[in-house]
Amino acid sequence: MSSTRNRILDTAREITDKQGAAPTMSALARAVGISRQALYLHFPDRAQLLLALVAHVDDQEQLQAGRASVQQAVDASEAIRAFAGMQAWRNPKIAAAARALDGTRHADRAAAAAWADRTGNRMRGAICITERLHGEGRLHPTWNTTEAATLLWELTSFHVWDDLVNDARIAPDRYVEIITAAALNALGAPVAPPTSQEDAQSVQD
Repeated sequence: MSSTRNRILDTAREITDKQGAAPTMSALARAVGISRQALYLHFPDRAQLLLALVAHVDDQEQLQAGRASVQQAVDASEAIRAFAGMQAWRNPKIAAAARALDGTRHADRAAAAAWADRTGNRMRGAICITERLHGEGRLHPTWNTTEAATLLWELTSFHVWDDLVNDARIAPDRYVEIITAAALNALGAPVAPPTSQEDAQSVQD
């Protein structure tokens, strides 16, 4: 990565952390000390800038190490614990950027694309863990894997972490145990039969 591109992304993160909102292209160019034209040479539009920013933050906060801990877990329950643990140590470091994207994503297409990219990655992780649960016989047959993965995805969301750790003042290590227990207990228990033929087919699948 070029030094200028790194400087752009570092500055974008600093502005986002300080102001609670991702910068406009004009404001970012001024802060970096380059022209808008020079900025567009590195990032053709704001959507690509924000996607690069969240990837840059993930790289700085060693997201790959967190993913490795999930993949190397000895079983599905430990994978869930590692998945929650990754949120517990990573979220405080990315909180400002996450809140900035979340606060503007409904009115800002670029922010929405960056948010969807990050949550999509977490969904893929949730699907992998759910498939492990199913393979180990620990996913109750009344759950389909899509619903199970979606529940795990929501339990490990930034919003749930923020509510439990920052608002409810639950200690991070306790948060990890609560999320792990909640996921295992919920996914190992039966749910009511689906109410439509389409839902019934999805459970059978």
